[in-house]
Amino acid sequence: MKTHYETIVVGAGAAGMNCCLELQKNDREYLLISPNIGGRICNDEERHMNYGAVFYFGTYKYMLRSGLLIEGPDVLPALSAGCCHHDNGKQYEPISPTTIADAPSLLKYMKWMREEFIPRYTKFKDNCTVMEVTAALEKDPLIKQLYQESAMDMIERMGFGPIAHDLISMFAHACTGTKIKDLTALDYLNTVQPLTMKIPPLRLLFDLKRFDFDSEGTKQRLAQGSGEVLIDEITRVEKCDEGWAVECGTGRFTASNLVMVLDPPPAVDTQRLLEPVEEIPALDIRKASELTGYLVRGKVKRKFRGHLVHLFDDTIPIIYIAKRFDGDYEVFTEVDFEETRKFDEYFDEWTVIGKKYWSHALYTAAHEALPQNLAPGLIMAGDVNGLGLEPACISGIYAANKIMGKTVD
Repeated sequence: MKTHYETIVVGAGAAGMNCCLELQKNDREYLLISPNIGGRICNDEERHMNYGAVFYFGTYKYMLRSGLLIEGPDVLPALSAGCCHHDNGKQYEPISPTTIADAPSLLKYMKWMREEFIPRYTKFKDNCTVMEVTAALEKDPLIKQLYQESAMDMIERMGFGPIAHDLISMFAHACTGTKIKDLTALDYLNTVQPLTMKIPPLRLLFDLKRFDFDSEGTKQRLAQGSGEVLIDEITRVEKCDEGWAVECGTGRFTASNLVMVLDPPPAVDTQRLLEPVEEIPALDIRKASELTGYLVRGKVKRKFRGHLVHLFDDTIPIIYIAKRFDGDYEVFTEVDFEETRKFDEYFDEWTVIGKKYWSHALYTAAHEALPQNLAPGLIMAGDVNGLGLEPACISGIYAANKIMGKTVD
């Protein structure tokens, strides 16, 4: 195995994998080092259960283009398959007398999303492939405002309050595991794009699908052509005569370019690795949500039996419950439901057959955009400037473009 490469990519989440694929397309040499393939795409391939990123949106232009995700079934095959739960015990379907009463705010929200937000956000994403997020924000005053504004303030300013309270915010909570007051307006709107409907008819404009992920097949794909893959953990990063050096259990490797992926969960370790490097400014990374994903076998209580997917107020520590194709349930929570036996509130009978705890699940707290070019030849990638698979993927594409001289900055 060589010891010097044009580029070393540390971390194989959505950002790292897409960075490598872009380099590979252009026959540019790289070494990918990561303890696993997938990062937050934490997929039990035997049970077809994702404990991290669970579904994708039809608006994931760049992530879907990568071919990394294997299409699965619809999360919500029909709107009548979903159920919303308020903390006062009220429950109803997404299209119900409750949400119909919100028609003025619903129509306003849908029109603005279709005609204003989604086209401008799509352009913003395109810009982020060839310039830093900080520069892309300056290209569109609306997107910059949403990046700096809280979700709660945006909801009030736009007059979306009733439908946000009764439906949209529950979906945002299900996607992020974060209280709405702690989300930025841009992150909130990014996560609720799948709820954009064409009225009439009451039909979602974009896919909302589960997916599978082939970690071994992806590893082989990333190791083809100009790329190599090393399953290992980085223990040290330093500046050197050749550019940058990293150390891991296998040995010491150098490169002219180093891409450090700060996707959770490796982000905390990555931040620690970069702290001693004098050439790098201190990184003030925004706070992340803390989540646990479960695969549960059992019998839900009667009030949960009539629907496939259940969404909850952000005042309730359960994020969502979804019945799977095999009759089991995927459940995501903000606190440990197994040790505290809080599953008893939702199930008559239950057994946990799979579990994954994320101390840093998604970066969700409001924060200024961080620079991506940390030092000459050192690029940061990941979803620290925008949560989710798609922003992470785009940051990896930007890193590759920067290395290949295809950016405008």
